Amino acid sequence: MSDRVIVIVGFLVVLVIALGMVVVTHVHRDLVAPLGETIAYLTGNRVARIVAVLVWAWVGWHFLVR
Repeated sequence: MSDRVIVIVGFLVVLVIALGMVVVTHVHRDLVAPLGETIAYLTGNRVARIVAVLVWAWVGWHFLVR
């Protein structure tokens, strides 16, 4: 397999997982919290906010800088 095929398969796997989560959230609304509530919960304390900023900076530095 070439690198291109591996990347395409990886993106397809992520897409299938995302679509599966959409279906689960529509079928079982009580099992999955809305995105806004999830973000509010994750950034509810100082340490989580700092970790979120550091992760975002790492992603930006490694994948978005060109």
